[in-house]
Amino acid sequence: MAGSGCNAYQIRKIYAIGGALGMVKRNEEDDLLHELVEGMTGKKSIKALTYGEACKVIGELEGRQGTPPPRKSGKPLRKTAPGHTSEGQRRKVWALMYRLQDASPSKAPLGDRLCAIIKKELGMDAFPKDPFAWICYKDGNKLVEVLKGYVKTAQKSRGDADG
Repeated sequence: MAGSGCNAYQIRKIYAIGGALGMVKRNEEDDLLHELVEGMTGKKSIKALTYGEACKVIGELEGRQGTPPPRKSGKPLRKTAPGHTSEGQRRKVWALMYRLQDASPSKAPLGDRLCAIIKKELGMDAFPKDPFAWICYKDGNKLVEVLKGYVKTAQKSRGDADG
């Protein structure tokens, strides 16, 4: 029995990461993202993926982007060094970055964009390979709140908010 279909969140995430990696051409299904999906699943349409296939595609895209793969459910979050950002904070930051990319698309890779925000808002250098290297737990919370504001502003200027 085949698994259930993928959900809207997964579809948006596939397109957001694909876009951040420069794999998406607007209104075309012969772009690099669709080629990857077809190569992995044999399906031409992202909407036609099962939940499991979408998870595999997202994992592949995150790997190309350098995002850590999602944890298997039931396993605890990895412990981080005391005083550093928690894995939960990092996940929230990346989730907000994907929402920001969705609301306010940029040609800059997501990691570079995050590093620029860290430099501007926290006044510290960050590198796409490990943007959280120098961020303490307290600054991690500040970064999450700052990104929430960025997303809210981007959604307002795009006209998402009714009002």
